[in-house]
Amino acid sequence: MDFLTRPINSSYFDRANYSCCRAPLVLNRNATDKWEINPPHVLVIDDCRDIQVLIGNVLSPTGARLSYASGGEEGLRMATDLVPTLILLDYAMPDCNGLEVLKRLQADCRLKHIPVIMVTGNNDQSLIASAFEHGICDYINKPVLAVELRARVCSALKTQALMEDLKQRAGFDALTGLPNKVNLLERIQHSIDMSRDGLDLFAVMFIDLDRFKLINDSLGHDCGDLVLRETAKRLKASVRGSDLVVRRSTETTVSRFGGDEFVILIESIPTAKSADLIASRILSAMRDPLLVGGRMHYLSASIGIVTSSGQYSTLDELIRDADVAMYEAKEAGRGCFRSFDHSMRIRAVQRWQIDADLRQAIELNQFALQYQPIVNLETGLVESVEALIRWNHPERGLIPPMDFIPIAEETGLIVVIGEWVMRTACMQFANWLAIDSDATPNHISINLSRQQLVQREFPELFQSVLAQSGISPSSVHFEITESEMMQDLTKSIEAISKLRSLGAKIDLDDFGTGYSSLACLHELPMDVLKLDRSLISNIDEDVYLSKLTDLVIKLLSGTQIQVVAEGIETIGQLSTLQELKCHFGQGYYFSKPMDAQQVQPYVRKLRLQSDTSYQGDTAVVPPFRFLQTIPTAINCEVLG
Repeated sequence: MDFLTRPINSSYFDRANYSCCRAPLVLNRNATDKWEINPPHVLVIDDCRDIQVLIGNVLSPTGARLSYASGGEEGLRMATDLVPTLILLDYAMPDCNGLEVLKRLQADCRLKHIPVIMVTGNNDQSLIASAFEHGICDYINKPVLAVELRARVCSALKTQALMEDLKQRAGFDALTGLPNKVNLLERIQHSIDMSRDGLDLFAVMFIDLDRFKLINDSLGHDCGDLVLRETAKRLKASVRGSDLVVRRSTETTVSRFGGDEFVILIESIPTAKSADLIASRILSAMRDPLLVGGRMHYLSASIGIVTSSGQYSTLDELIRDADVAMYEAKEAGRGCFRSFDHSMRIRAVQRWQIDADLRQAIELNQFALQYQPIVNLETGLVESVEALIRWNHPERGLIPPMDFIPIAEETGLIVVIGEWVMRTACMQFANWLAIDSDATPNHISINLSRQQLVQREFPELFQSVLAQSGISPSSVHFEITESEMMQDLTKSIEAISKLRSLGAKIDLDDFGTGYSSLACLHELPMDVLKLDRSLISNIDEDVYLSKLTDLVIKLLSGTQIQVVAEGIETIGQLSTLQELKCHFGQGYYFSKPMDAQQVQPYVRKLRLQSDTSYQGDTAVVPPFRFLQTIPTAINCEVLG
């Protein structure tokens, strides 16, 4: 048993010594308040009751809470229950010596970070070295001065407080004040561990802001940071309002995962459907407009949800599936949530495989183009063809564009693929001209992604393709979807104007699916407006769609902008569009996409059919009427 042999003098508690011992604990202006609210907890492990009392008297002026254990085993139990801030450890104790206690503290992941000061009268140098090897932060030899004990304890507590402060800072996002990725993952791992024991069900939501990059690129990162801070507030408010579906609202963690990604951990939910209710509340809160850069912006988010009912054993699996579900929400149109199911993982693996294969597809010459005619609804002649990419995969066969174009856009491969399409289509158009210019459409339409459009070097690339192919720039129509054009309209107009200055034409594709206003249609930089198939599918039966289409055509009648109707499949649709004086049509009614060698025979056939509608100067059949007879006559003969 060790002893404090030097008597405690009352002078050690004077104002100077007390202030000296307290001063190192003041870390910032709020430290004193924090100290009073949550004072450090010191555990004294010593088998001598008198020494416990003496140490208590020495340390009581510091304001620390003190607990006492009379032996090593009791000390370990109390350390496990209390997880103190600091441990003062005697060496010579009858049941378990100090080194044994140290070894067992170091073996416990919850206790190994607690600083330990050994207080002993044993001066054996090998003992001291072994104690430091096993994790003590300081060593005090008995007999000890009270002022020395207080000073060393205060120094250890100050160091521990600094470490906790750094840990706190390391665990929280500086911009939003939310727990960061590291902090969150620790909490999720704890939830996974608890769920293995069949305890409370929990859910994780992976949240990604839709089109956030557009805000950063157009308004700057300061505005982007404002959006992220506002998002954090809305998410926290949405979760605070979820008390009815969460058993204990304090068991909900809103975190910033990185960039524009947020993750919410919701513990103790009654059922998996409870997470759906919270997700709906979040989506509703995100739709409220936000003033950014002097303008109102409308936000949306895509949310992926997983629950512990999936029996996850690792953190990586859970985060992976939440991320997969979030991307499913994006593919479903954004601004919605999806709960994970195993079919999503299968599709994710397939997307990953497609991404890997896409990188070799151009090199291995696996892409091909087909061409779908665009027909003049008055004359019945082929006006243009739209170049459509096809992927002939060696193992999976023909992969439709909808299965690989979105992946190419995500990865940036669309730029390389788009260049191949433009170059191939222009060279093919030149080839048709060389073979028979009379059987060549007036122009060729090429789809252009936004990533290509905003590339600074794209106009130069277009010029090089024109030089290589020798075709006129006016024979090239670039099709840009309405939704992509309306993303940062100012930048879109600037890029489009450069292409038009080179002589190219611009087609606004998929009109009716985006955000452009009818009132400003004539102000958009375009030469052709393509009505989306959703407007055409029931135009002969739906009065509203018919009137809307009629309005669009009339609004553009005083301009040079021409109108193309996409997705024509029936005689009824064709007849209605002709009555509305729509200029051009495209769809399976006329022809499915065809190979390059089939285009010119098709052009000749429609010209012949149109010519036979006249005898001399008298029309036997009005030109627009003969179109109603072409699908069987033309498609079967030319394409069969």
